[in-house]
Amino acid sequence: MKFMKSNCLEHSIGSMARVLGVSRSGYYKYLNRHKDRSVAPELTNFLQEKWLKSRKNYGFKRLFQEVKKSNLPYGARKVRKAMKHCKISGKQRKQFRPLTTNSKHGGRIAPDLVQRKFHPNEQN
Repeated sequence: MKFMKSNCLEHSIGSMARVLGVSRSGYYKYLNRHKDRSVAPELTNFLQEKWLKSRKNYGFKRLFQEVKKSNLPYGARKVRKAMKHCKISGKQRKQFRPLTTNSKHGGRIAPDLVQRKFHPNEQN
């Protein structure tokens, strides 16, 4: 592709593409491709600062709200990519599980009236 770009004044793009086995459309996509696909350092610094201030609790939603509040020109996808790049993730809340029994108490225990003698006469 670089060869084609450097020799485009001497030869036609179509003939060079044919000889090199590259499609013309692929060459033009290469030319119009974004040059810088890296994550903005300003955004990563901001996200890491806010994440550490939250004691590593904040996830995407809260960090994106912080980005919007501070009027930084970054969208949701860019914020997600920056978080992935910096390995930032929020803490998952544990599911609440109520304790149903407490067998280690000093209270009275109901008497076992059947006394665990389960001997049925016939099947159900």
